[in-house]
Amino acid sequence: MDFISTALVTISQPTGFWETILNAFRGATGTYIMAVILLALIVRILFALVDIINKKVNMKNSDLNAKMRPELEAIQKRYGHDQRLLQQKTNEIYKKYQFSMLGSCLPMLITMALQLTVFLTLWNSLQAVSNFNIVNQYENMKDLYANVIYLNENDDDPSVAHIKDTITSHIETETPYTIDAEIDIEANQLVITITDESGNDVSRIDFNPAIENNEIYRLIAQYVGLPTDENPDDSEQPAEEGMVEQTDETVEEQPEEPTEPQLPTYEYIDTGFNEIFKTLAERSVEEYYKNTQEGFLWIKNIYKPESPTSPLFTKSEIENYMSRYYTEEERVEEENFDYEGRIFDNVVAGIDTQALGLNGYYILTIIAVISSFLSIWLSNKLMQKKGEPKQAGGKLMYFIMPIIIGIFTFMYTSLFAIYLIVGQLVMIALTPLTTWIVRKWIEADAKKKKEKDVIEVDYRRKDM
Repeated sequence: MDFISTALVTISQPTGFWETILNAFRGATGTYIMAVILLALIVRILFALVDIINKKVNMKNSDLNAKMRPELEAIQKRYGHDQRLLQQKTNEIYKKYQFSMLGSCLPMLITMALQLTVFLTLWNSLQAVSNFNIVNQYENMKDLYANVIYLNENDDDPSVAHIKDTITSHIETETPYTIDAEIDIEANQLVITITDESGNDVSRIDFNPAIENNEIYRLIAQYVGLPTDENPDDSEQPAEEGMVEQTDETVEEQPEEPTEPQLPTYEYIDTGFNEIFKTLAERSVEEYYKNTQEGFLWIKNIYKPESPTSPLFTKSEIENYMSRYYTEEERVEEENFDYEGRIFDNVVAGIDTQALGLNGYYILTIIAVISSFLSIWLSNKLMQKKGEPKQAGGKLMYFIMPIIIGIFTFMYTSLFAIYLIVGQLVMIALTPLTTWIVRKWIEADAKKKKEKDVIEVDYRRKDM
């Protein structure tokens, strides 16, 4: 028998390049946090290799610019009045020093395009993974809630009857007891345990109930008391003052108005155990949420932004995430009846949001901004030679990227914020090493060129 299904739609795990890698890393490490940290390390190390080539081109161009600068300034003073002639002389100097404007910019443009692509695609993938995990956790909470209150009506099952008899006997004899429920997703079971005052299990039963999809709404309406929108009978409403009574002929001429869809209503049924199972469902959902919530350091929920708000997902977030899976027919149905919103209010009703605390204090945003600034500053500091003038607009870059990084860490999932911070820290650690490698590479090229020039000179002398 299948476990009770309460999903209004079938959700599916996001698939894609980054999602596949993240899920593989999560399978190996056990958590998405470690998967993101591992991914950030690998991506930054790969970018460090690309950065070595980019820095070499930049440093080579910087040396050429330093050599060409006196000549460029000279022709600027001499031919500044004639732009055509100035451009011609400039091109001659570029050719003399074998300098290409396109060649100097191309590696940087390729690197920037690659970094931007990785940044945006990873952000989108991590947001999709976070949304899925939030919805998946909520769906499991909904399953647990529905299965517990489903026991209230399932008298045909001997196990359910046994539970109710046990509860009744404890109530009649005024014997203290506790009843707990938990969901075993892998085993596809609901486990009910009744414990006496000594802590001994009086009854432990595993259930595999079967029920039609979407029955959670009926269960909540019948046994918990879900508010419904009941429209009064139009025929009983008095006619408005000044309204002319219509004849049969007039009625025939009037076009038939479309009937608005009506929210299904269910009669409230009190089995005598409603409050017991409602309280059990709420408490079980709260325990499940606490036990399955994924946090990191001071962050309670890694799938939400790190901010001084509740780590619990909101109704609007659930409805927004779930709507992406709706068909057009389901979308219209939700707009008319708000099934998911009505169910949500009952499922999370027992969770003490105050006790959950806050999801953070914008610490990730602050760290991300500072680490981004330090990364840019250190890279420019190590690349710049003594006495070399600073590039125009260089100071602006110290603030543009940190602000962009800050916005993304402030607004979106903590997983992406952690990825950015780890990446920036790795970049800061690798910058001295990549700069040293580039300088040694340039020195080796210069030495080879010098040796080649000496050989060519000696060769010409022998011919003479």
